[in-house]
Amino acid sequence: MSPNVVTILQRIHTDSWFWILLFFVLSFLLLKAGKKTAKKIAHMLLRLIALIMIITGILMLVAYQFPIAYTLKGILAIAMFGVMEMILGMTARGKRTGPFWGVLIILVALVLLIAFRVLTF
Repeated sequence: MSPNVVTILQRIHTDSWFWILLFFVLSFLLLKAGKKTAKKIAHMLLRLIALIMIITGILMLVAYQFPIAYTLKGILAIAMFGVMEMILGMTARGKRTGPFWGVLIILVALVLLIAFRVLTF
């Protein structure tokens, strides 16, 4: 893969983080406010950006030949998306989500620490 393509993938992948967090918070707040239609739109955009992030992440893993740290980061990021979905789904059903918020914060922290090379192996 050419260096220009990898640079573009990195940029898209990095910028996706802002949009993921924005649409997650927006979906949660709209859900709490009872705005079902707006929440559905924000939630679908969250899923679209998550899909883009997963695809760019896999392509970068292939380009970098699957280093263990980034492979682990990808697995943790997919788990993070799952926890986000669980929080939104359980909130919509009126169930407690406290422990899932803790797991989400830990997963976000781990993924970012690996991404910024604070945690290395």
